[in-house]
Amino acid sequence: MNNEYEMVTLLHSRLDEDGVGAVSEWVQQKIVSLGGEVTAVVPWGRKALAYPIQKQMEAVYVQYDFRLEGSLVAELNRSMRIHEDVLRQLPIRKES
Repeated sequence: MNNEYEMVTLLHSRLDEDGVGAVSEWVQQKIVSLGGEVTAVVPWGRKALAYPIQKQMEAVYVQYDFRLEGSLVAELNRSMRIHEDVLRQLPIRKES
């Protein structure tokens, strides 16, 4: 059974609009390749960070809503940690 998740992702500030689109497409393809379904992508834009992450003081925020088997969320997290343009991500299961 697939659970519903919401994940806010912080992308590297060096990315332009095309770069953000490419990374966003990569994230969506990763979710689908794990057998999930992306239900919404909400760009929040570029925002200042409360504290530096990898020496960056701002990041591009993107929210993803998706359905995915709970046991595969760890694999999604692992893949995103390896990606050089993803600073942080936090998938949270929605209450049903």
